[in-house]
Amino acid sequence: GDRVVVDPNLECGSCPACKKGWAHLCETLGAYGVTCDGGFAEYSLVQASQVHSIGDMPYEIAALAEPLGCVLNGLHAAQAHRAGSALIFGAGPIGLLMAIGLQVSGLTNISLVDLDRTRLSLAESFGFKAIEAHSDELNSLRQNVDLVADATGVPAVATKLIDYIANGGVGLFFGVCPSEARIEISPFELFRRQITLAGSHSLNHNIPEAIEGLKAYGTDIGRLVSHRLSLADINQVFEGYGPKESLKIQFCR
Repeated sequence: GDRVVVDPNLECGSCPACKKGWAHLCETLGAYGVTCDGGFAEYSLVQASQVHSIGDMPYEIAALAEPLGCVLNGLHAAQAHRAGSALIFGAGPIGLLMAIGLQVSGLTNISLVDLDRTRLSLAESFGFKAIEAHSDELNSLRQNVDLVADATGVPAVATKLIDYIANGGVGLFFGVCPSEARIEISPFELFRRQITLAGSHSLNHNIPEAIEGLKAYGTDIGRLVSHRLSLADINQVFEGYGPKESLKIQFCR
């Protein structure tokens, strides 16, 4: 049979958001693996409209199409094509995918911030500038970066985004903060420096674009996956007995 990846989002197609082209904001949005059975199984039944051909791309690379699709949706929301520089807080798999998405689009001035030296080293190996949190190097970037993104989901980090955004720049809230979290923002600073704040949720039919991005980058992107485990190991991992030092884990047949 055909080799494919799945777009997990299931929209109604008729609510106001869907009619505007914002299927990922559907009033009754469902998703494989969230509101119905997903892919952690030997077989999975999905609608034909939700699958996309990957050709001869290795499955372990193609499995990154969904998270990359989410990243691309966020970059579009932030109008990343206008940026000449980017600073991403969080050098985990999503932060690195965001940097790779920007790199594929042609941006070269990309920095990632993290506390974890191992993750920063990996970022450097992909050709990105790695900056330690709370460093003088990070402080030197205040009000100096066109696109500043949070890929941590930590409210204390999200609060600081504006400090690093250049005049006329954009802040992207991508990491999933707790729903009850609140941050303080100066409306005057948004006005005076004409800063744009963008939010991003899920993906919006971005899988085909993600597949093309994976093809363009090549198989080296597979280094984002630190562990590939059997489905038989899944319960043990989710119960907290999996690899302690992991970046991204894939489960395979």
